[in-house]
Amino acid sequence: MCLGQNSAHHAVHYLNAQIGALWENATECVKKSGQGLKPLDRVRYDFALAEFHVGTRQRSKFNSKDDMMFSAVFDKPRLEFICNHEAVLYVKIKEGHFNRDFAKTDSSAFVPNSSRNVKLHDMEVAFRVEFNLNGIRGHTSNIGNGTHIIQLLVLDLQSAKLASKVNVSGGREALAFYLQRYLSFLHIAGHHVLFSLPDFDDDRLDVVIDYSLETHRIRNLDVEQNEIYGVSLDEINRSLSSKWLKAIMDAADGGDRSSICLAEYRSNWTNVGHHSDVQFHVKFGAPTLKALCKREAILYFKVDELLVYDGHDFTKTPKHTYSGWDIAVVVDLIKEVEGLINRVKIDMSTFRFCEHLSLFTGFDASIDFASSLKATFVEFIDYYGTVLEHAHFHVIHAIDNTPVDISDSSSDSDSEDEGGRSPRGPRAEWELIPGKPKAGVTDIIKKTRTFGYDFVQVISVQSIVEHFKTLWHLSRDSKDEHTKCLTKWSYGEDFTSTFGALKLRYLSNDKAIIWIQLDDGVLKPLKSTKTYNFMDWSIAFEVDFKLISQKDVASSSKSWFTRFTESFAWKSHGNHEDRELKHLCLDFSSAKFVYELSKFEGLHLAERSAVERVRGAVHFLKAHYLSELTLHGHHILHSMPIWKSSPPAMGVTGLTFQIYSKNTYDRSNCTRSQSSEAVLVLLGMTGFRPLPKGRLEYSTEWLTKVKNGVSHGTVCISRKVFLEERLLRLLAHVNATTTIVPVFPGVVEDGACVPLFTGLDGGEWGMSLTTWAARNLKRPRACKWELNAGSESDYKWDHTDKWSYEHEGAFDDKNNGTYIVSCQTKNYLHLPTTFTSGSMDIVMNGQVAVELGFKGDTHKWSTKAATKWSVTLSMTSQPGGSGISIDIKGNTRPKFEASHVHGDASLENLVDLNALGSLFNVDLAELSSELRRSFGGVWEHCYPGTHAYSLCNPIFNATGDILFELRKFVPRSQVPVPTARPRPSIIVRASGSSAATGPPAPRPQVKKSRSLLKRIGDGISGAVRGAGEAIGDVFDGDSDDEKSKGNHLEGMLKMERTKSAASLSPVTPAIERDLLKTPASEVGPRVTIANGGSHTESSTHLSTSHATYQISGNSTLDLVTPKIITQKVAENGHKVENGHAPVTAALKAAQNGHKPA
Repeated sequence: MCLGQNSAHHAVHYLNAQIGALWENATECVKKSGQGLKPLDRVRYDFALAEFHVGTRQRSKFNSKDDMMFSAVFDKPRLEFICNHEAVLYVKIKEGHFNRDFAKTDSSAFVPNSSRNVKLHDMEVAFRVEFNLNGIRGHTSNIGNGTHIIQLLVLDLQSAKLASKVNVSGGREALAFYLQRYLSFLHIAGHHVLFSLPDFDDDRLDVVIDYSLETHRIRNLDVEQNEIYGVSLDEINRSLSSKWLKAIMDAADGGDRSSICLAEYRSNWTNVGHHSDVQFHVKFGAPTLKALCKREAILYFKVDELLVYDGHDFTKTPKHTYSGWDIAVVVDLIKEVEGLINRVKIDMSTFRFCEHLSLFTGFDASIDFASSLKATFVEFIDYYGTVLEHAHFHVIHAIDNTPVDISDSSSDSDSEDEGGRSPRGPRAEWELIPGKPKAGVTDIIKKTRTFGYDFVQVISVQSIVEHFKTLWHLSRDSKDEHTKCLTKWSYGEDFTSTFGALKLRYLSNDKAIIWIQLDDGVLKPLKSTKTYNFMDWSIAFEVDFKLISQKDVASSSKSWFTRFTESFAWKSHGNHEDRELKHLCLDFSSAKFVYELSKFEGLHLAERSAVERVRGAVHFLKAHYLSELTLHGHHILHSMPIWKSSPPAMGVTGLTFQIYSKNTYDRSNCTRSQSSEAVLVLLGMTGFRPLPKGRLEYSTEWLTKVKNGVSHGTVCISRKVFLEERLLRLLAHVNATTTIVPVFPGVVEDGACVPLFTGLDGGEWGMSLTTWAARNLKRPRACKWELNAGSESDYKWDHTDKWSYEHEGAFDDKNNGTYIVSCQTKNYLHLPTTFTSGSMDIVMNGQVAVELGFKGDTHKWSTKAATKWSVTLSMTSQPGGSGISIDIKGNTRPKFEASHVHGDASLENLVDLNALGSLFNVDLAELSSELRRSFGGVWEHCYPGTHAYSLCNPIFNATGDILFELRKFVPRSQVPVPTARPRPSIIVRASGSSAATGPPAPRPQVKKSRSLLKRIGDGISGAVRGAGEAIGDVFDGDSDDEKSKGNHLEGMLKMERTKSAASLSPVTPAIERDLLKTPASEVGPRVTIANGGSHTESSTHLSTSHATYQISGNSTLDLVTPKIITQKVAENGHKVENGHAPVTAALKAAQNGHKPA
């Protein structure tokens, strides 16, 4: 042993000497004790290293070795060491055989056949064997020198793997089976434990044994180690090559030492080894890793160029230049688990140079400073390990097991699904399953906060990706220059490519990562004349978000501005003095290439030529393609009107934006799914109030998972702006018009008051009743709603006026006494804070009581009139994305009724109840009109690109802010009629009384005819228009009033559909569409469609204010010839037989035109 040096060679010699001695002992035992023994009797521990036999379960005695399943006589075994964790055990068979039927060895019914034997002769077989070193610590006075450790090398023979390239007839598998049994027998025989080098001296110096650095005679192993901790070597080396390529690019861009050290390094030995006479500049190739075992590997550094200098001046010509060196370092590898992140790291404490595996091409050892240069460079390699560790390049592989977000924002999913459908699939909406509330919606209601902002619009990343995808789909078949660039673009002859849709991710620093997908193309690197074909590259850039004025956008995106003048945003807000349009854009001029998020499929990253190819692609995209996208306005995401003067109630006067999320998203984790999703938030103020300082704090998620499709975002208007300044203020008018108060005659106009005590003798005391809204003194004072104690969503209005008058006349005047008038109004308002998909009902109700009384000397009386009312204001999501409809349901003019009379007074002599009822009016016209303007149709405060949003799913949160889900706007005329399932009966009923139909007639077999329905629809529609009445069109209403009536009609259609479990006929949408072609008038008919339940009879009732018609037929599978009856016509209270002949004629004409097949 050579102290202070690697004693691995001595250790191997020592271990093989033990094995050789044990084998010799076994051979001698066989000669002395094995004579005359049957083969199986010779299977003994002391014979094991010399010979071994395998029989069968069926026989315990064998007279001949040829009857055995396996028989072998062994030569001396030997050990070679791969590394400090695995060795190779060579077993040499002098002579023997094995039976091919090894799988039947343990069968009790199997009898071996010697014809199946395969002879073996002078065959050496190698096994990879893991080993451990174990120490036995002890102290013996006879040995002296204190405590000693006896090192034992323990071979794990039972898990050994055949590693030889064995080529025998009959099969490698059979031989491996028998030899595995042999090694297991050696293990239990105790031959797996050997002594390492002894160390019993008193010098207290450890014996250094490093098998990994020792040369060996291992050759041609069939089993190589191709993975480390479950990670393939190919994947690790790709990762190293990718990091090396990025380091080269950083070096060209002037990166710091940490970022470029994997690619190149300039030595500075002033403080490291004091070798100031030798300095060098080394440029490395891509490092590669070769595994020795599961835990140990050789890391190769390829030296592409080594420039040697005198001193520190690297501007001078190098003294010597070398290239093609391979430097080998042996390292241990460790696995690190941190949450869901698994890393494979180099244990830099084990970083050690291995000379016999290194190659110094062209190195002349005879030159003067050769030994000094080599020693210096080897010393540098040891130091280089710490440089790599500080730059975190010792992490050779990392995998984040957090689920990858498979949304289109970052994935490479195909543009169509498996069914060939466009990604613009079913519309998404918030969903709440009855009895199973979704936690996301609940959290939004309970936890969302605006923190002082008046306006919050949350835009999901999926919304922007969907926008890009829509543009990309349109561009595929377009010949317009402004859209073609999204699918194909060229820059002269230097770059041409087809493109996939742009993809995007938000970052917490108010930036975004955008991916440009290069599907197929060719480029000419900047420093080469040769072209390079590429396919399936994805290049990532980090870009800023920016708010830009209309003027700036128009100058930089002239191509886009021409198209923008036809957009929703420009038509509503363009060229107005009182407002300006601001545009949220991706600032492509700030783009920074992000190598680690890019993908270069098919590019050999370990080659230096890859650098120029990547740099070329990045140059053409950054310098030219992104400018092309900007020119055509594809960087513009959203447009918002900002009011400069006279803003509407919810008009935004100040705007900012931020990226909002619970977690911090950066380049390293932006593609990973997490519980908190990053969203883009537009934050605004109204009424020229200043923006709050600081960012919007995290309260909860603003988006909830949708049933299917894309959630575009959420809109929130603060409690102050909507609830307090608009809704409660307008609803206070309801309190004013429903609050009855007493008043003296002459205070208000006669038409606005009702006299009291009109029927009493004398009428000495003249009083009247009116409403708060009609009384001049009270009208300016608002009837403010008061929040109920302990509630955030229930309000009340409670008002009482009680007047009394004492009359004292002559002693015999029967009217002497006290007269009392008491008016009490109690109104209640409930704002919902539970989610009902698609709609929200604001419920108001109240009760009003008027009490009159008299108490005199001779008699007394009292009487009371009261009424109750209830009105629901429904905000309902229209189908397909056309906005919110506003419906008023309930009795807005209830009647007063006498509740009790005590005494001899008659209420009719005191007050006119009909006149009192005429004062009372629940007036919601102003409120419903404003809500339609604000929330119906296009959402006019933010526009995606040249398109528009609409709102749906309204809800109040716990603090009174109102929230909506964003949806793509689709005009009602473009909303597709749902396709119903076949085939129920069809009933179209008037909203009034339903006339009985006749008994069902036998159903003839007919062909379906949509033309019949169209003829019926056209005839009825034209006839009704000619009669001066209109049937509401729920698809094409334009004015607010038409919306209201159409929405009411559509709501009735919807309610009627739900009355039966049967499905609508496929012709039902046609009837609905053709019968409802004109806007509804104020008193026009209400038409509903419902199923016929279990009946096969189908009928249509068409009503106007004048007449009712019936169309009936008998069918469950097809529409047959209808039967038309004029049921009832009423004009001015008189019945007539045929008041609407044109309608009847149209129906009959349609009937005659349809004949059964």
